Amino acid sequence: MLRRGKRLSRSLGEAFRARWYVGLRAGLSVGVPLLVGVAAGRPTWGALASIGGFAGFYGPDTPYRHRVRLVAGVGAALAVVVPVGSLCAPQAWLSVVFAGMVAAVSSFVCLALRVPPPREYLIVLAALAATGIPAGLMEALRECALVAGGALIAGLITMAPALGRRRVIPQMRALSRAWEAVAGVLNAAGTPGAARARACAVAEMSYTREVLRQARTDADDMYLRSLAAAEIVLASALSVSIDACATLDPCWAAATRGLGTLPPDTAPAQETSADDAGLRGLRRALEAARRILLRDSRSGQDVTELERQGVAERLRDALSPRAVVVPAAARIGIVVAVGAGLGRALGLDHSYWVGLTAAAVLQASNVTLLLRRSLRRLAGTIAGVALAGAVFALHPAVITIAIVAILAQFTAEVVMRASYGLAVTFVTVIALCVYDLAVPAAATSAAVGARVLDTAIGAALAIMLRLVLWPRAAGARMPQVQAQTLRTVAIVFRSRWLSDQTGLKRAQRHLQEQLLNLRTIAEDMLADQITGSSAPRLDQVTLAIDELAMLALGMPFGRTRPARPAAEALVTRLEQLARAVDNRKPPPDAHRPVELPGYPRTQAATELLASAIG
Repeated sequence: MLRRGKRLSRSLGEAFRARWYVGLRAGLSVGVPLLVGVAAGRPTWGALASIGGFAGFYGPDTPYRHRVRLVAGVGAALAVVVPVGSLCAPQAWLSVVFAGMVAAVSSFVCLALRVPPPREYLIVLAALAATGIPAGLMEALRECALVAGGALIAGLITMAPALGRRRVIPQMRALSRAWEAVAGVLNAAGTPGAARARACAVAEMSYTREVLRQARTDADDMYLRSLAAAEIVLASALSVSIDACATLDPCWAAATRGLGTLPPDTAPAQETSADDAGLRGLRRALEAARRILLRDSRSGQDVTELERQGVAERLRDALSPRAVVVPAAARIGIVVAVGAGLGRALGLDHSYWVGLTAAAVLQASNVTLLLRRSLRRLAGTIAGVALAGAVFALHPAVITIAIVAILAQFTAEVVMRASYGLAVTFVTVIALCVYDLAVPAAATSAAVGARVLDTAIGAALAIMLRLVLWPRAAGARMPQVQAQTLRTVAIVFRSRWLSDQTGLKRAQRHLQEQLLNLRTIAEDMLADQITGSSAPRLDQVTLAIDELAMLALGMPFGRTRPARPAAEALVTRLEQLARAVDNRKPPPDAHRPVELPGYPRTQAATELLASAIG
């Protein structure tokens, strides 16, 4: 217990150092409208405007060009759903249908556009809260103006750092993490943590690429050049890590970290093993990366712009059979509607809290995480109710309640990633404080007690319906995702061995993203399997495809290509296996070996995949 407490204390300290500015912006986004309303003698208006302040919670670490669009989009959504929800409030059935539709649509859009947490949750919160505030047309228009004003204030707060030198910090932070992850691959080579380090580096590279896309980085921008250099070093580092039988000299990781500075301040590491082809390739990769960073024309590497997907294209992709967006969004919509309806049927004074709890816990992507999140939310709610009860027992002034809400919002945002249960404690305090400001004549003490009951009902409902509604959605889409990943592996090998390498970078980038998607779905499949006496394991097909993808991404710098007939045979075989996976049928000649001299690991992984499918 003592050790666990020390770990929690350390993680909370790290969270404060890393996220204090996120908490400050969130606290101000909610707090400024609240304080203005209190100062004007209209705390109810301030509470409504603070709902618009939720827009400032989105994209706190994203580039500012992307953040302004995200905050504006969420603010517009909030300004629409709140007045419409109030207009629907007098009709119980209409408010239930409205809440479910808002939950489903906002979840689909957020998942399709890869909006990070809080994702659709705050939009659902606004819609559900509004269904408890009946209003006529004029009142609804006033609500729209107040929420829009709160969103505008939040936008100004979250965009304020863009006026100074901090406007490029999101790009710098992402690139620093990417270079550190590449260095981590070299540090972990030859150790039990090597596979995890390789997976982490691929994930960080994909994340950094998305950040630079959001920033709309130009081809000659130094940040995009740094990404191109990191990709070159990563390919060689992955190969060295896969082949390493012992740990490497720390100078290799140190040289990699040095290249992560702009401009680079460390020369490539000296060659430590003249007989090791992988390290010779790594040295050449470091030299090529350095030339790219210094804009040396001898680098021979073309730094191309990142391909971008528009909103419409991402929404279309989310409708693909390979995606799990539609069932996830439909599940959230149904559960929120059922929760809101159940709360009304039971005559609960705050019926929307049932649906809100269900929406919160359903942000977990699998059953195991859902159970943990539900228990932590219930525990956090109980603690938050006790804390709020202590605050309201003192009969505080209105201004004190507003300040408590601001401090609670700051704390919740800071600790959210370190401890979900502790964050929920302060979220509960915020909700009860805002409720007290929005409905001054209400008996807040009764709401304090009802909060626990509503949370318990919502969590139980979410768990039950999650086990019923499309419980195997991830597994049903796995063959298509496996096949697509394998086809991209074949494209990478074709581009590298059978062409002039035109399109190789794009294929590698697509493969990294598809590999992450494959792993995410595989992990969700495992976590959904909560029954059985033995721990579930990844199937051999997924493992073999994962290995082939890593081998395709981790090609050593300057390594001799295989003979053209052998390379063509391998690519053809991979395409054949992809069709077999997609059709869920054994491939022809499943046990026929593929001869690929000089690449024994690739040959072995291909044979393992054929055997697993057959």
